[in-house]
Amino acid sequence: MDAEGQGNRAHPRTSMFVLANMAASSVSGPIKIRNMSAGGALIEGETLPNIGEPLRLVRSGLSVSGKVVWRQPRKAGLCFDSEIDVSDWLPTGSGTRQQDVDRIVHEVKEARIDTNAQPRTNLEPTPITSSDLLNAAAAIEALADALAEDDGVVAKYATRLQVLDIASQLLRKVAVPRQAVTPGV
Repeated sequence: MDAEGQGNRAHPRTSMFVLANMAASSVSGPIKIRNMSAGGALIEGETLPNIGEPLRLVRSGLSVSGKVVWRQPRKAGLCFDSEIDVSDWLPTGSGTRQQDVDRIVHEVKEARIDTNAQPRTNLEPTPITSSDLLNAAAAIEALADALAEDDGVVAKYATRLQVLDIASQLLRKVAVPRQAVTPGV
């Protein structure tokens, strides 16, 4: 497996922004889970365990043990000791919503939406477009990422930071509604 865990995966990954706690023999503390599958995860944090080191992830009443299989500054790939249900680890507890978010995030990244748009100086009201909602979602996600880099903020506001992720997901869902399926078309 390569440094970003892009090798031959046994399970599909679900992108997420979930705050959790990590405990290993060399280090412990808050981390962000950036993606997860039934067999592993990508985590981010200030200090992370070494390759091969066993650890435990804990979030609310959930817990999973595993080991670090690759590591970069502030990122590490984990392999779990046993398979988990990813939907249990999501803020909403719903895999279907997260799959919609994953699809939309992929579409936004492919379209290379400009998240550094300049504020409008024309104060006349204009309709809100899908692009406006996607840009707002990207801005909220960037804010959440920036706040989550501060261990003190994460320790004090962990569950409140998840609200930013949920808001971003909802904006993306509203921006790109599901198309009605017409039988025979």
